[in-house]
Amino acid sequence: MQIVIGLIACVLMFSPTLVFAGDGALANRVTALEESLSQGFFQKVGISGAIEAEAGYSSGYDDVKEGDVDLTTFELGLDVALNDFVSGFALMKWEEDGDEGVFLDEGGITIGNVEEAGFAVTAGKLYVPFGVYETALISDPLTLELGETREGAVVVDVAAGNFYGGAYAFNSAINDDDEDDMIDAFGVMAGYAFETDGMSVDLSAGWINNLTSSGGFSGYLEDAVVETLDDYTAGATVCAVMNVADFTLVGEFLTALDNDYLASENSEPAAWNLELGYGFDMSGHDASVAVSYQGSDEAAFLGLPETRLAAAFGFEITEGLGIAFEYVHDEDYDSVDGGTGESADAVTCQLALEF
Repeated sequence: MQIVIGLIACVLMFSPTLVFAGDGALANRVTALEESLSQGFFQKVGISGAIEAEAGYSSGYDDVKEGDVDLTTFELGLDVALNDFVSGFALMKWEEDGDEGVFLDEGGITIGNVEEAGFAVTAGKLYVPFGVYETALISDPLTLELGETREGAVVVDVAAGNFYGGAYAFNSAINDDDEDDMIDAFGVMAGYAFETDGMSVDLSAGWINNLTSSGGFSGYLEDAVVETLDDYTAGATVCAVMNVADFTLVGEFLTALDNDYLASENSEPAAWNLELGYGFDMSGHDASVAVSYQGSDEAAFLGLPETRLAAAFGFEITEGLGIAFEYVHDEDYDSVDGGTGESADAVTCQLALEF
């Protein structure tokens, strides 16, 4: 904004009508212009983003070794606040391992304000509030790989005191009827958060009537050329996040609630994550370490490992620029359970710039 104001000021300085107006009139006009701009577009719109580059080495279940260095993620977000009770947002994204090119990751319009009014309604392309998926690792937790759901949806959020909750509905891309094209997928969540001296706790639980609309399920169903289901499977999740001093403990469990969604499968997949993180100062820079023990059950057909051990270290080089290192060890299911019985390892170094 200062650059724009400077250019306009230069034009005004060389305008003949202002030469005779005097320095005071010029200063007043520039001040008025600056106030007008600060109260208009630039005050209502915020731009943010991230650029991530990674170097990695992996050894798979089949003992095939791979290594690469590449740009992995680019994000550009836009936030618009018309006033305290009407806002909008959009996030464009590109991922090196995706097949969508540049795409709209999420976006929507929010009417209301949970913090001030205790109520808000958001409609758009959204990640519905099923699961928390908090982590200090580079890689996503197995709970996210099983349960994260992004759809065109409407979400209602409410809060009162330490309690909060939400409800949502959407038209799932994965249906149990060839002619089904209705908004018949929905879910609810509720939580309780509180703080005491040196400690904060956030407890939450959620339920969704169509877990098969999640990214983990829908990816499998699309790869298997399955367009319809015999039935939906509901899902449930519980999560606890505790912060004590500089330590963060995360515990999350997510599961399907029945196994009759496909005639070819008789599984109720589940996933869980237990993670401990510690933040500290290192030579005047923020740093953190985290260790995670994760697992899944009856999820070999979705490509999830039976157990995962992971550790990460992150360091803020300067404000907005950080580097992180991660090691992941996976153990696959036994062959009788649909796996290979083998193990896999991966080492990743990520350089991330956020603005």
